[in-house]
Amino acid sequence: MRTLFDTSVIVAALVDQLGSHRPAFNAFRQFTEGDHVGWCSTHALAECYATLTALPLAQRITPEQARLLIEDTVLGRLTVIPLTAADYRAVLREVATIGLGSGAVYDALHVRCARKKRVDRILTYNVSDFERFDLGEVLLATP
Repeated sequence: MRTLFDTSVIVAALVDQLGSHRPAFNAFRQFTEGDHVGWCSTHALAECYATLTALPLAQRITPEQARLLIEDTVLGRLTVIPLTAADYRAVLREVATIGLGSGAVYDALHVRCARKKRVDRILTYNVSDFERFDLGEVLLATP
């Protein structure tokens, strides 16, 4: 199974101080081993860093810790899907055409990656954010 991981699941998998950590961590391990292929967008790397360093945790994550988590865990287990300027142009046109603004563009970037690599599923804690887009055969799931 080819699974694209949304930032919401990646962050939860990395941070054991979050209530959603255990199911996200289990899904991260399950869908990045064996016959499974795990993917994420290049944009997810930046989103993960921003989120990890901003979380209001009892034990804050430093910028260096965030970098190490992303390099060692995310880049160690997920294949990163790069987007071109043409991909960004297509995403901007899509969100503008369907009248979406603000952070919807970030979800659209993940969707573009899912389409580009023809993944089977997007794993996210923000299902309703992704339901706004035409996903074709791509399934939405939570850990």
